[in-house]
Amino acid sequence: MRVFLLALLFCCQLLTAAAANVPLMPVRDLRAGMQGIGKTVISGDTIETFNVEILGVNGSEATGYNIFVRLYGDLIEKTGGVAQGMSGSPVYVDGRLVGAVAFGKTFNDPHYCFLTPIGKMLPLLDEPRELPADWIPKGTALMAGGFTEYGMEYLQEKLQPFGLTAVNSGGTGASSDKPLEPGSSVGVALMQGDMTLGALGTVTWTDDSGKILAFGHPFMQRGSSNFFMNKVWVLGVVPNLQSSYKVGNLGEAIGSITQDRSSGIGGVVGKQPASIPMFVTVNDSSRGQANSMRMRLIDDEQLVPSMVDAAVVNTVSKTVDRNGGGTAKLHFTITGVDSKKEMLTIDRENMYYSNDALLKNLDAELTEAVTILMQNKFEPVQIYGINVEAEVSNAVQVAEILNVRTKNAKVKPGDKVAIDVTMKPYRGEEFTKTVYFKVPKDHPGGNLALNVRGGSSMAWAIELLRKQQSEGVPAAKKKETRHKLSDYIKSVNTADKNNELIIDVAMGQMQPPNPEAAANDAGLAGMLQGSPFKQKYPFDFIIDGESEIVLTVDK
Repeated sequence: MRVFLLALLFCCQLLTAAAANVPLMPVRDLRAGMQGIGKTVISGDTIETFNVEILGVNGSEATGYNIFVRLYGDLIEKTGGVAQGMSGSPVYVDGRLVGAVAFGKTFNDPHYCFLTPIGKMLPLLDEPRELPADWIPKGTALMAGGFTEYGMEYLQEKLQPFGLTAVNSGGTGASSDKPLEPGSSVGVALMQGDMTLGALGTVTWTDDSGKILAFGHPFMQRGSSNFFMNKVWVLGVVPNLQSSYKVGNLGEAIGSITQDRSSGIGGVVGKQPASIPMFVTVNDSSRGQANSMRMRLIDDEQLVPSMVDAAVVNTVSKTVDRNGGGTAKLHFTITGVDSKKEMLTIDRENMYYSNDALLKNLDAELTEAVTILMQNKFEPVQIYGINVEAEVSNAVQVAEILNVRTKNAKVKPGDKVAIDVTMKPYRGEEFTKTVYFKVPKDHPGGNLALNVRGGSSMAWAIELLRKQQSEGVPAAKKKETRHKLSDYIKSVNTADKNNELIIDVAMGQMQPPNPEAAANDAGLAGMLQGSPFKQKYPFDFIIDGESEIVLTVDK
């Protein structure tokens, strides 16, 4: 039965290859000393050949075979051996397709590498498109285009938790207009547009229906995948002490990479993968400079928050052309639909200040909002678009609360109380603003403590929100409180802003002072929204500090 099944599998592979008019050479026919040729692109879109010597085969049917080879010839001398981007280069012996170059960085001598047998790659075309599972890609080197030096440093920081690295090479620009064929360069991208993030490789196999096989090794070993397939224009090969690599432009997306497994990647020319359009515009009011960037991101709940973060920071970095502190106003809108196709919208504006690291701090709320939508534990969300507007200045637009007082501390339920708040802007003259608070009509009488603060004083509660949305809100000891995704969206849209002066009933009087008890009792959404009596007053600067005032309510 086993022999029959293996024979049947190989016959199916032969039929598939026949559709592409490519004869195959199985590993059992290979002998040490056989000579062949490989195909790849090292400049532009011209396919060139290099020489290959078969040195032997190791492995077994149970564990899989690898073909050990030596590459030589003029092209290999130009590239300095096997270079990143040559992965997937098809190798032929006597006109029959043997397999694909799998990048040979394991060896000190870059003339040697392994081939992935074509018989191991062809089954990728028939893999079922199951939903991707949780994954952690490891050791994948990406090419980033359109990033500043600081943007690259920040991108590396964001990619590190995923085991990914990136080099600042390639970008958008001219790309090939030729159809893909064995030996052509092909790109796999996570982000494309004014900023690009992806990898270059070589096509191993194609057929008349537009299906392709490439790389000869995994991109991220995602299994069923959702990546852009891109045309490529190779600018050249860069020698490196560790390993040479191709530099090129990721061109337009021409299809989808649907399989990403140990033996290589597979995809189809034509329909492109689901993606998220993103538009970022930045204005530097101190320099009178403005910039905008458009890009599309693959719809991947694990990577999108980090890519959004990196895209915003890079656009700001490109516009302000400096590091250090300052003030920023950020407005973002995220639109999408839930599992019932009902519209979801997060629309948020806030101000931020840092004395030394503004770029790293200005889009924390945006990143958290994207994370809440894409990684929430309630239901899948399809994001339709992300729009971000930032205004940045090197000025310090911060004021500190100095004093809070009222002329009449004795009040009655329902009274509107005038409260004088004295604030001092950075290096400016202090001033006093009169705001108002309405005493609850049903107050039972006695002391009423009010908290007067800037919106940034709730940072501890926002941190708790992050923790609980990722771990799940704990159930109450006496009564379980159920929450929906809409509760969290509302908490983001209505959360206090750093440039608001807020007057509210002191926390201890409206909810248990213990954060965990508060979560059990009313949930984080209620905590961030405060009491029903909260009053907000917006200003053109960030308000720092807080104070408390006690009223006496005469029932």
